[in-house]
Amino acid sequence: MLSEVHPGRVTVVVVSWEGAHLLPACLDGLLAQRLADPFEICVVDNASTDGTAALLAERYPQVRVLPAERNLGFAGGNNLALRGVCSELVALVNNDAVPEPGWLAALVAALAEEPECAVVTGKVWLAEDRAGRPVLNSAGGVVDRLGRGADRGYLEVDEGQWDVAEEVFYAPATACLMRTDAVRQAGLFDADYFLYCEDVDVCWRLRLDGWVVRYTPTAAVRHKHGATTGATVSSDLHTFHDTRNRLLTLVKDAPALPALAAVLRLPVTAASIAVRAVAGRSGDRRAQLHLARILVRAYLSFLGLLPRALVRRRRIGRRAVVPRGEVDRTRARLAA
Repeated sequence: MLSEVHPGRVTVVVVSWEGAHLLPACLDGLLAQRLADPFEICVVDNASTDGTAALLAERYPQVRVLPAERNLGFAGGNNLALRGVCSELVALVNNDAVPEPGWLAALVAALAEEPECAVVTGKVWLAEDRAGRPVLNSAGGVVDRLGRGADRGYLEVDEGQWDVAEEVFYAPATACLMRTDAVRQAGLFDADYFLYCEDVDVCWRLRLDGWVVRYTPTAAVRHKHGATTGATVSSDLHTFHDTRNRLLTLVKDAPALPALAAVLRLPVTAASIAVRAVAGRSGDRRAQLHLARILVRAYLSFLGLLPRALVRRRRIGRRAVVPRGEVDRTRARLAA
């Protein structure tokens, strides 16, 4: 499992869909990285129709472009690149994120210091400051007992409270660095997810394989949160995928009882919301009934993917070197 880092053996992957307006800032930030050795930048163009291909050809000829025949989503787009990456390390960056000049070097150094670490993430700041101070999008991620991923420090003004390098349960895929072989052996991202929770899932599987995940405060990016999809945490798109994919992650990776409890709880939750909506004020009724419908849609989609998820659960369990219960105790400890 353990591998040695050779600095410079890095490919940076940026998945983009209809992101021609976002890519210049992202790519300019990557090209300005202060890394001693050369590194490759690869943009996966998820069948964009907004002039992305022309932009890349005209302004960024040094960037390798992987065109997809259709929109593969974030998970599938990254997998397209990861299957062909030859470098030992692969960095993932959202197309709406702009790295600080020392971002990549700090991540490479952090992995070099910890051979048991498969993924490292840094500070993700929101694009807009508050009173002249950066505001956190994330300082690594934790997962609660219901399988919900949470960004540490979300919306906090950065006053140095997250300036300690430490273990986290998962690395938000907004911007992180991974050992290529470790991620391949873990099965890459789950393309069924399309959007959201794929970073929680892959880090959970890496932990079952015996790896750890770390956070370093010296690597920072600025992120236009939601600019890629246009979705907020309360949007239908986010609610649907986050709900469905959370259940898929628990079914594949968590101990059986918490996974089963979450699967049984969701239809009860949806029914409870619908009942309260019918009995409630007319102003809230429409929004609550709409939420209940989104949850039902997510649950039905989950049930359609459940047989495949159960097959993957067995495969993950056979390969695991750390018991699911031990990883779950780590999850609880880091979330406390």
